Amino acid sequence: MSLTGSGFRDSVQAARERWQQGRDKIRTLHEEGASGRRVVNALSDLLDHILLGLYRSCLEDFSPEIGANVSFILHGGCGRREVAPYSDVDSMLLYQGSLSDEMSEFSRRIAQDITDAGFQSGFSLRTPRDACSMSLKDAAVFSSLTESRFLGGNPELYENYLSRLQRLASRRSTNLIRGIVEARERERLEFGETVYLLRPNVKKSRGGLRDVHLIRWLGFVRFGETDIDQLCRRRALFGVEATRLQASAEFLLRLRNELHWAASRANDGFGRNEQVRIAEKFGYVGDDAVLPVEKLMQDYFRYSSQIRNIGDNFVAKSLNRSSFATNVFAPLVTRQIGENFLMGPLHIGVNKATLENVQGDLSQVLRLMQLAAVHEKKIDYTTWDAIRRTMSNKPEIELTRQSAEQFMALLANTRMLADLLKLLHEMRVLEKILPDFKHARGLLQFNEYHKYTVDEHTLRAIAILTDFEQEPSDKGKAYRSIRDKNLLHLALLLHDLGKGYPEDHCEVGRRIAIASGERLWLSDEDTETIKFLVQNHLVMTHLAFHRDINDEEMVAEFAANVGSVRLLSMLYVLTCADVDAVGPGVLTAWKLGLLTDLYRHAKNILTGHRDDDRYESQQVEFSEQIAATSTDADISAWLSHAAQNLPRNYCEQHDAEFISKQLIELRETISDKVQCYVGRVKDTNLIELCIGKREKRRAGIFYRVTGLLASLGLSITSVDIKPIGDSLIFYWFKFADRDFDNPPQSRLDEIQKRALDVVTGGDREPPQFRTKWKKRGGGRALQLSRPRIEVKIDNQTVDSATIIDVFAYKKIGLLYRISEKLHELGLDVNYARISTYAHQLIAVFYVADEQGNKVRNKNQLHVIQQEVLRETSEFLTQED
Repeated sequence: MSLTGSGFRDSVQAARERWQQGRDKIRTLHEEGASGRRVVNALSDLLDHILLGLYRSCLEDFSPEIGANVSFILHGGCGRREVAPYSDVDSMLLYQGSLSDEMSEFSRRIAQDITDAGFQSGFSLRTPRDACSMSLKDAAVFSSLTESRFLGGNPELYENYLSRLQRLASRRSTNLIRGIVEARERERLEFGETVYLLRPNVKKSRGGLRDVHLIRWLGFVRFGETDIDQLCRRRALFGVEATRLQASAEFLLRLRNELHWAASRANDGFGRNEQVRIAEKFGYVGDDAVLPVEKLMQDYFRYSSQIRNIGDNFVAKSLNRSSFATNVFAPLVTRQIGENFLMGPLHIGVNKATLENVQGDLSQVLRLMQLAAVHEKKIDYTTWDAIRRTMSNKPEIELTRQSAEQFMALLANTRMLADLLKLLHEMRVLEKILPDFKHARGLLQFNEYHKYTVDEHTLRAIAILTDFEQEPSDKGKAYRSIRDKNLLHLALLLHDLGKGYPEDHCEVGRRIAIASGERLWLSDEDTETIKFLVQNHLVMTHLAFHRDINDEEMVAEFAANVGSVRLLSMLYVLTCADVDAVGPGVLTAWKLGLLTDLYRHAKNILTGHRDDDRYESQQVEFSEQIAATSTDADISAWLSHAAQNLPRNYCEQHDAEFISKQLIELRETISDKVQCYVGRVKDTNLIELCIGKREKRRAGIFYRVTGLLASLGLSITSVDIKPIGDSLIFYWFKFADRDFDNPPQSRLDEIQKRALDVVTGGDREPPQFRTKWKKRGGGRALQLSRPRIEVKIDNQTVDSATIIDVFAYKKIGLLYRISEKLHELGLDVNYARISTYAHQLIAVFYVADEQGNKVRNKNQLHVIQQEVLRETSEFLTQED
């Protein structure tokens, strides 16, 4: 044995030099565009030659018996001939007979030589029995040993070992399959459980090379084979699956080789910088809408998706075939559904006889999806693949009205919806229904914010959204309150499809929503809903995260743009799901709190009351305090009931004794009498007018009092109208006096006297409105442009009334004109909330017809909307 100047034996030094020189030559092949498979095979051949030389060199220094009793084996990546430029070297020295000192020394020597030659080595010394026994205890060890390959020594010893391993796999197949699959699932959780990661690991993330290896390992357990072509011959894989696997693996192998060489070390992480660099190096060309790196990543997602799909099917078949109960009883419990479908214990699919007709029929495919949802079954792979191939090869498939209705019915599901949509996407069906979804497939969101591609992000958002169904939180309550969830789910499907174009994606999305509404035969109203949600899906995040949500003017403008509680609830839960689906931990408690506060505040404006549990409990507690002011049991019970129906803000601003006195006076009021109180609102410069009266419908008090207050130069800020029982109606007006910063008592007395005259019918003269304006400092509100005038009808939020929302700018007398018009239209205002924010006015009216019912006639609703809009517009455009 001779040593070189470096201290290594001659054979080791020669191995180091041969590996470095040979690897450099093979890198030249890679740079010239050689396939990934050719490069890893060339590296494997080079490594085999070097390791065999080291093995033989070691043998020269030991007795002949050593060579006759050992077998030098490669396993793992070296065994399957997939050696990357900086791969580890996994090898094992099998021996037979007793472990002599000479055998131990030989093992130590070869292990040291491999390390000294510059390789990261995983070396072990085992008998065949020990190796097989150890593989049962560790799925990773077993997986690696399935890729064993003989390199030198005693071939019979290797064959005996391999036969033992195969027999062991056959006997323990159930436990081994489960162990291998579970180990791979744990690895995915660490490196990425989805194909559509924006920074994947090309080996260990889902759809990476490891999933190709998984098929090989399971193939060894089931068939004693790891080679993909051999598995195809054994009919464990279809020919088309084998072709796709090999093409996908080729793409990833070439990519992995480049990552290793660029880093000069083992590196399988495919980060942003490398994506940009490799896209340019591999010759990808972009355009105005899509970057070269985005096109590279679309290829990555396409190939990794193929690996995932084939791998998932192979795993499912392996797990099922390892189950005795499934194999024995499946034929007994399989039943036919209709003419086309077969349902077994785990899967649902299409009869072979009718598969050709079903696989290209959207209506039948959607029927299959609905059955899968109802029975909670997976789609069998044969059916899945047949539909996918047909849909991929047909450029266009007619979407009939029946199919559109089936799709919208499917979107109404909350259970399994995300899984079903994912299946439709994988089978290329979703893009036949929503053509713009094809553009989103594997579309990279090349920014630091998102973790997933557009399509993966969208499908994750659907899963998150439907999970709200079970949550007790605000978003859970809001989600459950939405009746037309299919429109919400459709809007979420569409919300990011405008990405990847030069224009703003919200504007592109708006056009996509309109086109999708037409394609799905939606009504104009439903199309308007999805258009609004798609176009405005970023509004709440912008306001909540980047603006002061305590700015009442801002929130009022937001509420005005939304226009109804129904749309607000939809936008709120869509926003929560959208942010949450960006990536793990993105929707923090702080962000969710901001979104929820904005939602609550805007809802307060649109409905005129707060509905959270804290205020409910406070209201009950306060009503009990009011009831306790009377010792009479009947009066106490009446007070408790009446107090719970009072406006909450009113209860917060007055003590129990004051309210009890008012209520008792109201209780004693006869039909032609009126209780009226005027006073200052505590801690503000506002005045309040409280009116209590027993009245029947159509009394018109509301519009007459609003006219009176406007004629006196009083600017109404809010009005609450509440029935408190026994035909008693409680009116609470709050307003500012533009003539007095601190109104004297005589002014309050005048207001009270005039209000009594109007309510009792003593003053029937139409109000006259003054045009006196005070000059005030130019604040922020005066710099804002006037809001647009809108009237919106909300017939979804409550069952007992139709809600009319009027959005306009303030002008003395406007509220009177609107309320008078409602009276002329034969509507009773059961509840109203008038809010003003600087220049803006938002009026919310809960109205019923003359019989006290919700207005349901669409033509009548249209007339109401147009008449109120016309009255509002004409009044605001009149010269003062």
